[in-house]
Amino acid sequence: MSAEHQKATAFVTRLLANPALKSLTPLQREEQIIQFLHANATQLAPTLATPAFFPGASWNQIVALLLGALMDYVNTELFSSLDEIGGGQIDFAYVNFLRQQSVGSDKVQQQAVSLVKTLLAKPEARREFTGAHTALVFKFVDRYLDAVWTRKSYIHFEITKVQRLRMSKEQVKAMIETTLLLKPVVYLVATGGVAGQAEQTSGIVETKFGEKVFLATKKHLNLVPDPVLKSAVSANISFIENRFIEATARIAAIFSARCRNFQPSVRVDRGADSPDKSWLSIARRNYKFYGFDIKMLDEFFSIAAENGW
Repeated sequence: MSAEHQKATAFVTRLLANPALKSLTPLQREEQIIQFLHANATQLAPTLATPAFFPGASWNQIVALLLGALMDYVNTELFSSLDEIGGGQIDFAYVNFLRQQSVGSDKVQQQAVSLVKTLLAKPEARREFTGAHTALVFKFVDRYLDAVWTRKSYIHFEITKVQRLRMSKEQVKAMIETTLLLKPVVYLVATGGVAGQAEQTSGIVETKFGEKVFLATKKHLNLVPDPVLKSAVSANISFIENRFIEATARIAAIFSARCRNFQPSVRVDRGADSPDKSWLSIARRNYKFYGFDIKMLDEFFSIAAENGW
């Protein structure tokens, strides 16, 4: 490790130690630090260009050093989290049901997690994965799908009758979690300009582009069934544009957007809406912009209201 990289690592480590960031997921903390650096560039540039830090370096050079160190530091915790999610939280046994043949769950998990780690070398993929990863960490699928199964209303109908998933509730949960895990596969083909247009919507790519992504993804994830890959790709496509998007993809898109800025420790003021209810209320008013299924938002809103979420 060079002296410059050591200094950069020490600096970002101090920033990440801020107690206000403690409850956030690794990628959420990373986003906060990136925003801090850009917002305070005028104040930071003169100080960080001194002999104590990076003498004579331009602000762009300094930022590149800091972001590189930040990514390396965050990856240690992030990759460990991905191993836990893929190796224990998601039960990949459902894959055998979809393939109608036996495939080792550990092999599927390793292939999926390995590709995601590779894709996360791209900054734009990291930004897009923030919400999906947070949804997985805080188990949003468990939280809402249990209620969906009890209600047996619109979302349950879309999963079982429209998408025709003849699987148990736990298997469906695992498929949605896999959809969240693989959501960044769009960056196998997509470049930096794609994410910038709608960073919190499901309409990141158009349907035709999604078809290209699907074909590219099949080459890398040959053990993952086509329905799962299609669900992961479709989670990046607007439901307003394509009404045939899988229910699992629509759910993953909503959870990913909801959890981008999710904070578990937020205190609700008396009389104010609970966090999920508040977010879903805004999403319902702007569902066309977000590319969401309004009926799903309505049901999730009702569930959140009933449970004080």
